[in-house]
This record gives sequence, structure tokens and C-alpha cells, in this order.
Amino acid sequence: MRENQIKKLRQSQNLSQEMLAEKAQVSVRTIQRLEAGEEASVETLNLVAGALGVGIKDLYDVEKSSDYEEKIASADQKLQYQLGMRHNEYKNFKQLYDTCYIILMLLWGALFGLVPGGVARSVMGVLWVGGWMIMGSLQKYIVLKKVSPKLDAKYPMTANRLDKNEIHKKENDD
Repeated sequence: MRENQIKKLRQSQNLSQEMLAEKAQVSVRTIQRLEAGEEASVETLNLVAGALGVGIKDLYDVEKSSDYEEKIASADQKLQYQLGMRHNEYKNFKQLYDTCYIILMLLWGALFGLVPGGVARSVMGVLWVGGWMIMGSLQKYIVLKKVSPKLDAKYPMTANRLDKNEIHKKENDD
């Protein structure tokens, strides 16, 4: 039995055990066991920590978890690796999408010169402006329905992290 901060963190966020279990994608029984101090896998601890918005090491008192330090450090290392890989893949998707988006909109704009004036040109103009707005929503939809689920499956430790799709600039980049 290990003393942990899970119950305290859960209560400070006004979450019931059921709400935390749903957010962490684990069973309510798992939350009950963790709060009772039972051991869990690194993957389970990561899911719960992610749902609470903290690191795995924040789930335990440092002084009381010295024998758990290696396991926690290993889990944090795995998480940071998977987050880094996920961020790189997400950044690559974003760059590809943005490039295609800009090329498409520039081509559409270039077609203005080929269309005779009047109603047809006005319609193309409205569609061009609407296209800029629609493409942003389309990107969010593609990320939500296609990209994010694939990255969640590929990097499971990142699945319920709030910053999983954020593009982080490395500290040594200027």
C-alpha cells in the first residue's frame, strides 16, 4: 500500500471517482484501488495523472515514494518521449495541411482572372472568402476524427494529455 495524492487532487478539482474514471479511461474500481494505495501499472498511473493534469510524480509524496522513484522516473521518461514524437508528427501534419491549404486558396484566387465578370466572379469571390473560413474548421475536424485517434493509438501514454496536440518550441530553438 502506497500513500498517494490522487484523492486529494481529485477532490480539489471537484471530480467524483466516476468522473475521474471516465476522464482517465479506466474503471471506477481502478480509481478506488489507487486511492486505497494499491499499486498500479505505469500506464494506468499515466492515464490518471493525465486526467488530473499533473505528472505521475505529483501523484505521490516524494519522501514516501522513494522506492517508487525509479518507476515514476521511467514512466515520465516514456511519456516525454511519446509526447515529443507525437508533437513532431502533429507538426508535420499541420505543415502539410497548411501548405495544401495555401496552395489551394492561391489557385482558387488565380482563377478569378479566368472567369468573366459579373455574377460568376462574385460567386467565386464569396466562395474564396468562405473557403478561408471553411478550411480552418475542416482542419479541426480532420484532427479530431482522423489524426488524433491515430496518434492516440500510436502513442498511448499521450492519449488523455491536455497538451497532446500542441506544438512546443524546443528551449534551444530561437
